[in-house]
Amino acid sequence: MKDIHTPDSDKRILRTLITSSALSKVADWQLGIVIPLTVLAESDSVALSLAVFALRGVSYVVSPFVGAIIDRFDKRTVLVLALLQQAACLALLPVSLSSPPAVALIVLLSGMGSVACIITGHFVTIPRLISPPARSVAVGKLNSAMEFSKVVGILLGGAGFTAFGPAIASLCIAALYVLAGIVALALPRMPSTQTEMNLRHDLAVGFRWVGRREILWLVVTMSITNVAIGQLEPALVTEFSSGGINPTVISVLMALGLLTGAVASRVASSFLPSWSWERRILASQIMAFTGLVCIAVPVLPVRIMGFMVECFAIAVTNVASIVYRQETIPPDLAGRVNATIRMFITGSVPLSGFLYAWASRFDGYRSWLPSLVLWVISIGIWALHTRYGARVTAKPPAGGVSPSAEPEPQPRQELRDGDR
Repeated sequence: MKDIHTPDSDKRILRTLITSSALSKVADWQLGIVIPLTVLAESDSVALSLAVFALRGVSYVVSPFVGAIIDRFDKRTVLVLALLQQAACLALLPVSLSSPPAVALIVLLSGMGSVACIITGHFVTIPRLISPPARSVAVGKLNSAMEFSKVVGILLGGAGFTAFGPAIASLCIAALYVLAGIVALALPRMPSTQTEMNLRHDLAVGFRWVGRREILWLVVTMSITNVAIGQLEPALVTEFSSGGINPTVISVLMALGLLTGAVASRVASSFLPSWSWERRILASQIMAFTGLVCIAVPVLPVRIMGFMVECFAIAVTNVASIVYRQETIPPDLAGRVNATIRMFITGSVPLSGFLYAWASRFDGYRSWLPSLVLWVISIGIWALHTRYGARVTAKPPAGGVSPSAEPEPQPRQELRDGDR
């Protein structure tokens, strides 16, 4: 493969990746407001609307298999097909709106494409196509663009749902996925060095990395965190809607928090720069817990302020997470390893939806108590790791690694992660 790691090519590739990813993220977040509001309008059930949208994240259960496919085929082709698969699902949505089970099936299937898009676009493309010195900056720019895209998506979702209804809104989302796929075709091809699939071996590679002590503490902490707040936005959307707030107003309120997250992504590298990454993550967790406490207060201005604090704290850890993985995981293994990690961390997000659906039976702040308890547990786990966890200095491999063998992970003194 021709070396494309030059400053000019880095900029061109990053522009293309950001454009495609931004379009798909706008579509994702329109989906995040259109689906819950559609199901709520049909069923008048907050619990059902949250449970249906949570199915989109259930697809992460099979993410190790998706990761194996990503590592074995051309990455650009996988990315484009995944975007088109989501477009096809959304194109079918208008004829299924009156049936919540049909909507649930479409949401579940669209999640498969979402898994492939996120892993390929965020964890594979940059280390394959961007030169090492430019990667951390590229990650920051990409994440910031994604956060701003969330703002645009949720605003368009609320406005489109109000103005045109769910059918037209879903077709607009499908068109955005198609457009994102067309833009992604401008990326260079990223063929795999290994074309034969061995699922047993591929799964072993991913789980071996997850089993390392430094990664395992992280996976457990972030998985619990995602059970607590992984479906926070849909929960707030449905709660506000059931309280009689206009969808457009809901979009604006949610956008305030997401905009805070976008700003946080740009300044994440300068957040407590003298601290270790372990301590930065702990500080962010405590800050996010404070935000969640404010969200539980049944006063709208306080809840919005809490949501803004929550978004800031989560965004700070996300940039560091992606950079850490890109520096640690070899590009040829990135699909399998990241897919396995995300199977646990992001795969726990649907549980958050089911948790909120169950807790919706309670009134006021009591509906938020389960999430608050889980968040305290996650803080305690990460505090123990920060205080007592051994920091292992990376050692060079004893001898070369054959192309067919999986390199051992290179543990770092600084651990970074925060997936949502």
